[in-house]
Amino acid sequence: MMLPSQGTNNSEIARLQQQADEVVEVMYANVKKVKEREDKLQVLDERAEQLQEAGKLFQKTSKQVAIQEASRNRKWKIILGVAVGLVILVVVIVVIIITTSLKDQRLPHQSEAVPKLETTTAGQQGT
Repeated sequence: MMLPSQGTNNSEIARLQQQADEVVEVMYANVKKVKEREDKLQVLDERAEQLQEAGKLFQKTSKQVAIQEASRNRKWKIILGVAVGLVILVVVIVVIIITTSLKDQRLPHQSEAVPKLETTTAGQQGT
């Protein structure tokens, strides 16, 4: 026979065993969640490392491109400066040649066409 105190003890033991089982299930669930978080954090860490490496590579490449573009710009500025200088030089040479040839053409004609005039002052005319 079962004593009344044994029945109460058995039901209390069963209740405590059920609570312990529930706690064990919660603990297993928590451990599973912690492992999932750890995996996700590991993936995030790997992605962060990849992004950091890609960022460093991008920075290095962008510096190289900037240097190349600066060199290209400098080269074109030099070419443009030389071209403008040559154009100015050609214009100056053409102007000098034209003015020299015009002077050469005018001088003989002017001396033949225009006789020399003697200039007298107003006071000298009367004497």
